[in-house]
Amino acid sequence: MKHVIRLRAAMASLALTAVLLAPDVSPATAAPLSAAPDVRGACTATTPGSTLARQGAARTCVKDRAVTAEDLARIRARTAAVPGGAAVPVGTAATRDDVDPGDDPAAGPEALCTSKKRQDVVANRHAYCMRHAIVYLLENRAGDTIGTAELLVTARSAVDPKSVTWQENIAVFAGKYDGVSAMRLALSSSCTACIPGPPAWGGGAIELRAGEEDQSGHLFYETTTRGGGERSRSMIAYQSQTESPDAEYPVIGYGQWAGPSVACDGQVGSTPGCIATDSLATVVLSKSQYGASAVAYEWAQNNLSNNNAMGTAKRPLTRDSDKPRAKSRSYYTCKAPPKPFVADLTVVNDECDEFPFARTRQGGTLGSLCAEIIPRYVGGGVWRVDVVRDEPAAPCIRAHVSSDVNQNAGRSVGRQVQTERILQGEAYQVLITP
Repeated sequence: MKHVIRLRAAMASLALTAVLLAPDVSPATAAPLSAAPDVRGACTATTPGSTLARQGAARTCVKDRAVTAEDLARIRARTAAVPGGAAVPVGTAATRDDVDPGDDPAAGPEALCTSKKRQDVVANRHAYCMRHAIVYLLENRAGDTIGTAELLVTARSAVDPKSVTWQENIAVFAGKYDGVSAMRLALSSSCTACIPGPPAWGGGAIELRAGEEDQSGHLFYETTTRGGGERSRSMIAYQSQTESPDAEYPVIGYGQWAGPSVACDGQVGSTPGCIATDSLATVVLSKSQYGASAVAYEWAQNNLSNNNAMGTAKRPLTRDSDKPRAKSRSYYTCKAPPKPFVADLTVVNDECDEFPFARTRQGGTLGSLCAEIIPRYVGGGVWRVDVVRDEPAAPCIRAHVSSDVNQNAGRSVGRQVQTERILQGEAYQVLITP
């Protein structure tokens, strides 16, 4: 059950309007236009003679608490109930029970919400989920709690790397209520280096009783970053207003907290766009799609010495988009004497495929120092790698790969540089999947 309503009391309505129209105003200083409230930290005095006051409540307080296992269980139950809500790409870490979705670079926003990490915001490069628990308290003059209501707010978003706008889907879960029959929540947001949209629920408030939930809220953002080599980071903050409708003079409690940061740039490709975090970028190549090239890169990561196994999370590659330098690196690895690459007659349209890539700062090692291999397909998804030349402590490989396979893999890396928004000089890892 859920209801989107307007705050009934005139004082509450004015307070809501004041804060929502000025989201950067601190809740401690935002006051109803009729009178400044008696604020004690995160607490606001009740109106003398009101129902709450007669019940012994001297003040209402809004506090935060950490996300609990019970919260996560409820989020997971809701996610599982949504068709496709918990789905993640096949072969990613989140499909394994022993890996937390917060450690999966491909997990979607729904999966990130279920992460067991003890933090408000869980994110990867393309998605995030904010989880925040609000505790509404009624306290007597002695400071004892005589009423409690708990709300869990989540905001989840998948950020489009080719767009300057993004949307958060808001979910609110009503938890334990004691001495409070219902709670109302209004939610807005503010951000740096971006333009926030209107408050959730059109500036109104939702009303929830114990155990109920609401999935209808949305918040919108647009970065001010466009082209021309710009880059910015948008820091999102949330502002909440809570009240219990149990009294004829409801008292609004104000809260605010920090949310995710979204990095946007106009430096990669022809279209500006955004990523959710600056976590290590990942370029994914499957052996089923990119065949000998993907097998060669995987062999390099598994067989070169520990100091030379590049393209991993521990030793990532560094993007260098300069075309003349890339051409020079390719020459040194594949064509330079004393041991230039020589096509193998057993490989159709044989072409030199190098790893590390020429468009990385780690590429360009003289080919005579590289190990040289021929990946061969055996059948049934099985590959064999023949070592043509085994150089001790080789820092690189040259692989005999068909021209079309080599070029397809190169184009995929180029596309993913854009979708991952990997900046010039930024590190990334290469992940090989089945």
